[in-house]
Amino acid sequence: MAPDAETSPIDRPDALTQTYLGFGPHEVRVIVEFEIHDPAREKEIPVKAYYPLAEGPFPVIIFSHGAGDSNESSPHLMRHWASQGYVVLLPTHYFGERPLIERSLGRLARELLRPARQGPSAWFERTGDLRTVIDSLPTLGSIAPALDRKIDPSRIGVGGHSFGAYTTMLLGGATLKDKDGSVLRFDDPRPKSFMMISGPGHDSWGLTESSYDAMTRPLMVFAGSHDPPPTFASDPMWRAEAYTCGPAGDKYLAFIRGANHMSYVGPIFDLPLRDPGKRGPVAQALRRSMRWLAAFAPGLDQVGIFDYSRIASTAFWDAHLKEDP
Repeated sequence: MAPDAETSPIDRPDALTQTYLGFGPHEVRVIVEFEIHDPAREKEIPVKAYYPLAEGPFPVIIFSHGAGDSNESSPHLMRHWASQGYVVLLPTHYFGERPLIERSLGRLARELLRPARQGPSAWFERTGDLRTVIDSLPTLGSIAPALDRKIDPSRIGVGGHSFGAYTTMLLGGATLKDKDGSVLRFDDPRPKSFMMISGPGHDSWGLTESSYDAMTRPLMVFAGSHDPPPTFASDPMWRAEAYTCGPAGDKYLAFIRGANHMSYVGPIFDLPLRDPGKRGPVAQALRRSMRWLAAFAPGLDQVGIFDYSRIASTAFWDAHLKEDP
């Protein structure tokens, strides 16, 4: 998907594109944090929620953050989905005793090393967090009263970025081969669709090219030309293996020229942004200029890449959680 000054749908949007690009019809509220108790692991899972102010119920999207991050991840993409009529829940993944949870390079290093040291079984912790959130959905209003009667627990989507995309694909049916050769499964039958943003391909942590064989439910994969594997040893399409190696049927790939590891999720800080669907003449002229430059250097137009991410992701959720043809 390449921004192009001559053909870009954003330059001459039809009604559907404009709907998905701009803020949705719902005013968004945020619960900064509440906790869900997992009795099996004796663990409290911190969760942040974005939700429409209007009367529900709405489909729910559970989003898994990347390594070293927290439930503060991707605020503008989360707000966008909530404005389009979704309750979005973001758990913070942590291991052992709960530390002061913040974005840090130290947490990033520890999380990256954990699967290498412990092997594929390390992923039980992250997938367990998502499973606990799903378990809580029918009674979540008693924990967070603002969400009472907001959630339809029969319409669940799971998405994630980077390590969160790894976690998402495991919940969606991807298998891992453990050090002893045994096959590990983490799948949960309740989510209806999955979104992997800058996730991995087969690696030394247990993913093989056949790991995706059981991923039969709808999924969407985001990958980009400036988002290579961590080792830089293979093509950026490595990040699209869940799409290219998985079984056919309701599978989608947005491979975006110029996208780096963070391009798809937008600014990392929750600062107010203008509605991208209501840009004025000056802003539209600037967008045309940036798309022209992107034809020569795609990475220059990060705003445009995030525009495409908003459009494609919302269309996917609407198709498979709202059954919108």
